[in-house]
Amino acid sequence: MNSNWILRLWIAALVCLCLRPTLDAQSYRGKISGIVTDQTGAVVVGATATLVNVNTGTRVVRNTSETGLFLFDLVDPGTYSLTIEATGFARFIQENIQIQTRDDITVNATLRPGGVQESVTITDTPVSVQFNSASRDLTIDNKLAEEMPRFDRNPFKLTLLAPSAVNTRGEMMPFHSWAANSVDLGGGTNLKNDLQVDGSPVGIGHKNSYPPNIDAIQEVVVSTNSVDAESGHSAGGLISMTLKSGTNEWHGSTFYLGRYPWLNAIADRTRNSRIATRQHMFGGTLGNPIIKNKLFSFFSIEDWRVGNPQSYVRTVPTPLERQGDFSRSLSINGTPRIIYDPWTTRFDSVTNSYVRTAFPGNVIPQSRFDPVAASLLGSFWDPNNPGDNITGINNYRVGFFQTYNYYNFSERVDYNVNDNWRVYGRIGRYHTKDLQNDPTPNKSQLFVPTGTLREATQISGDAVWTVNPTTVVNFHGDWHKVVDAYVSKPMPKGGWANIWPGNDWYQAFHDASPGVPLYFPNLDIGGSAFGGGGFYWNQEPKGEAINAKISQQRGSHYLKAGVEYRRSYGLSFVSNTSRFNFPASLTANTPVNPNTLDTGSGVASFLLGAMDPGATQMIGGPAPDPHIKYWGMFFQDDWKLNRNITLNLGLRNEYETAFYDPARNFARGVDLSAPIPEMNAAPPQMPAQALAIVGSNYFKWNGLYQWTGNGNPGGMWDPQKFALQPRAGIAIRISDRTAFRAGYARYITPMELGVITPPISGFETIGFLSPPYFGVTGFQNPAPLIDGVPQARFSDPFPANSNPLLPINGKAAGTNVGRGQTSGMFWYPTDLKRQRNDRINFNIQHQFPGEIVASVTWFMNFGNQHYTKALNEVDPRLRVEYQNTLNQPVDNPFYNYLTPELMPGQLRNLRQVSLGSLLRPYPHYGPLYQIGTLGARERYHSLELKAQKMYSKGYNFLFAYVYIREKLQINTFNDLDYFSGTLRWQDSNQPRHRITAAGTWDLPFGKGRPFLNDAPRALDAAIGGWKLAGVWTFSTGAFIRFGNLIVNGNPCLDNPTPQRWFNTDVFSRLPANTYVLRTNPLQYDCLTGPKFSQLDATLTKDFAVTERVRVELKMAAYNATNRLNRAGPNTDINSSQFGTALFQGTPSSSFGAQNQELGNITGRQVELGLKIRF
Repeated sequence: MNSNWILRLWIAALVCLCLRPTLDAQSYRGKISGIVTDQTGAVVVGATATLVNVNTGTRVVRNTSETGLFLFDLVDPGTYSLTIEATGFARFIQENIQIQTRDDITVNATLRPGGVQESVTITDTPVSVQFNSASRDLTIDNKLAEEMPRFDRNPFKLTLLAPSAVNTRGEMMPFHSWAANSVDLGGGTNLKNDLQVDGSPVGIGHKNSYPPNIDAIQEVVVSTNSVDAESGHSAGGLISMTLKSGTNEWHGSTFYLGRYPWLNAIADRTRNSRIATRQHMFGGTLGNPIIKNKLFSFFSIEDWRVGNPQSYVRTVPTPLERQGDFSRSLSINGTPRIIYDPWTTRFDSVTNSYVRTAFPGNVIPQSRFDPVAASLLGSFWDPNNPGDNITGINNYRVGFFQTYNYYNFSERVDYNVNDNWRVYGRIGRYHTKDLQNDPTPNKSQLFVPTGTLREATQISGDAVWTVNPTTVVNFHGDWHKVVDAYVSKPMPKGGWANIWPGNDWYQAFHDASPGVPLYFPNLDIGGSAFGGGGFYWNQEPKGEAINAKISQQRGSHYLKAGVEYRRSYGLSFVSNTSRFNFPASLTANTPVNPNTLDTGSGVASFLLGAMDPGATQMIGGPAPDPHIKYWGMFFQDDWKLNRNITLNLGLRNEYETAFYDPARNFARGVDLSAPIPEMNAAPPQMPAQALAIVGSNYFKWNGLYQWTGNGNPGGMWDPQKFALQPRAGIAIRISDRTAFRAGYARYITPMELGVITPPISGFETIGFLSPPYFGVTGFQNPAPLIDGVPQARFSDPFPANSNPLLPINGKAAGTNVGRGQTSGMFWYPTDLKRQRNDRINFNIQHQFPGEIVASVTWFMNFGNQHYTKALNEVDPRLRVEYQNTLNQPVDNPFYNYLTPELMPGQLRNLRQVSLGSLLRPYPHYGPLYQIGTLGARERYHSLELKAQKMYSKGYNFLFAYVYIREKLQINTFNDLDYFSGTLRWQDSNQPRHRITAAGTWDLPFGKGRPFLNDAPRALDAAIGGWKLAGVWTFSTGAFIRFGNLIVNGNPCLDNPTPQRWFNTDVFSRLPANTYVLRTNPLQYDCLTGPKFSQLDATLTKDFAVTERVRVELKMAAYNATNRLNRAGPNTDINSSQFGTALFQGTPSSSFGAQNQELGNITGRQVELGLKIRF
């Protein structure tokens, strides 16, 4: 082999990567290679190697190179036989080669002298140890995938068999578009994994489009560190599944699965609720030849009919409370919950605190009722139980049914055109829709049923061209679409005029929201939600991908290079719309650190029409139309130095545009370095009280809003030109059954997958599918409290004479967008740098007798992640020093300042504001944030022990244990860190220890089994054909996190109980009327929540009806032992349940925008099934 040629190729690849950055999807196919030698150890050059697919008859021929190496690339998963022939030697035959997804099988052949008519046949399955690759993958074979009990029948959730995989969202069903990517695979990959079906990308942003029917799954591969440069478009995690294809035999199945209430245990013993689910699932598969050895089809379908019980739990006003009488409304201490009048709030200069006057007799006069609140009182209903405790919390509880249908089908056609070309095409689609029933006894307008419409379509095609025996080219194309939409009942004719007759204060925002249905507004009354959801989404994004790659064997080098283009686009609306919040704090003893355990009531605040201006918000605007494009390129060289050592060397580059929309309605945020000419020419006259605190040079009269277009680039930031990602690995054969492997891979996360926790209310998350849309979308809150006194009421939340709801002007507002806006704004840095992960693994793998492969892996991830930088906060040290002085009102220097065009926000209309609100560096803006700032480091270490046996001799299993330590840098420990941008290391609160165990076992009795093989027919019918399958998951508890509290002592207990999980005596609430910077730890090393353990099991009886037809009867038990798993304890010191772990749930730990959740957590549920195979 000419080493100069290899060097020149590497240099050329590097140049191409830099000049034309592109990207390729990881292939789902496998590889078979080996070295052919004679009995002296000399390599045999020019030997003919023939690989035959046992099921389809497809044949591929290769010749050994000058180093004796043969290699078959792009091998579809399946069962193969390999024949090697050379003149003067006996034929070598290796049977039972099982190729799995992304497999890399080594079959070395030693030829002995003889004639071609002689042969040596080996029937044992080749060793499964990975001798050629340092990647860290877990393969879940067809047997596990199909027989493993999965409550949700979601193939993407099979990834949870990987010990390092952590589920991060409770939505688990296949039609939940969040579900597939809501998993963290080894640190820093939550929502940032590449999702593939048959090598086709199915993700759009952080959501999934098409999840296959689980009966169509051939295999699933979970990769936490692929050192192959072909892998990309992720933060380091890959979930790749391969679907079954047709063969030369007709084969298929049909099934029924049913769940019935009478089979189940109590759903939740902590709330005494029963499982009333009625679920009927039908489906089947059919694989067949269309033209033998040429054209094949595989079809799958499933259909669900589900009646799903739901619980509706609320704290409703009692009949006395609806009359304003709170004399019998008790606190947890048994004393009346004192109700204070928020309009009597005043500052007591003697005590330097705010005080309020209580209502005489704890009764609110009906003359004080807000008119709109009073008009809605008749829509409430009475409690139906006394509540969870003497406070009456959760005093209305009822169950109801929610029904939905779901179907999912796919069709794959494979065509072997000739020896050089083979192609396939596939289409898949699912659809479901659901809508809640009304659980209120009076069919109240204060309950708005909610539901969803979810559907997706994927079309993909693939072609493999064998150019010559050493060169193979692969072309691939894909289009996919997902619909994830909110479904509910719009208001009747008249809309909000029925609630606010004669006052259309809301019209400006409704007019600016085309396509957004009008629902009853959301009312949050003391933490109980009534009315509409206050939230709406309708996402219909699409995606497409085209890629090509070439692979070639040159001597001892296996070379690959590839390019790909991806695009995601489409309307995507997801936002709050209208929320009115009535907290207990507004009728509690003081507005600063109130005692809401003993004082105040959300119902009282509602009756008075007292709204929290920070949590009450109107949002209006149309749906954004985000677009993003990717290009990429990779080069990979797997260099077999000798029989025992293989090097994996690769380089990858990715280029990604910024988020953009064709109408150029996106923006690049506020340029805070740009002076505002009009303000610098005539600055506002700041109050003397503010100047006395911060001085006259503190304020900056800068800030011009930058739209895309109009001389600016078309996207939200300047794209990163180079995203080079080196890969390197080494695999060392220690023996024929043992390998040592080490790998390194850098992954640079696409921004399409970046999901950020929003720094302000109104958003679920921030990312490609929910981008910032300020200027086109309007946000406005009621006027803020002044000296603790509400400035608006529910009957007129945005008064026309003081704080009207302002029109949304869009791009017509020019550079003035956001100026004078009291609600916040955020944007990405214009020089944005993408997140990256450097992933390293060291692995020893050994195959024991019985085809059991065991491994020990030390894995590390060194991440550099995004965080949010606050740009316009009040220095918290001023709040500590001046305390309630900053809450006192002052004349607003921006009242009627400049013109409405130059100062379009609500600040211009407010006569007075709090002194503290003027102490921002840019006081003409509200809070400002830069999201997507690179620099928060992450460190993840894990030690994993794993043993796995693929299915043979009647059983398979997977056992894995992992120990995890993770820490990351945060700037949210307290307000001072957030203000100053200080990043400090914080241990993760995720559980340290996890165990997963799964397997299937054909009981060894009856016909075709080791024992009683010749049993009489009647006995065989009784004892034969039984199978067991199961999965056990165990996790230690998550570390418990606390808010800002006064702590004196150690909260840990030696023997925690659900009634007292930690020592509550060491905690005290913050003193009233005092601002306190957090100093107490987020978590304690000695304090974790409850452990989690669950066993799901299946018992199956198989009957032979004919030689080709078999019937299976199945019973599955989810949470078979009926274990009660508890959620973490209550950490709200103002809750009557503080310190208790009373309720059912799972360990909850933080993963960016989401928390760990383990999905189906109920008492034992039983499922009965029938399957017919042929």
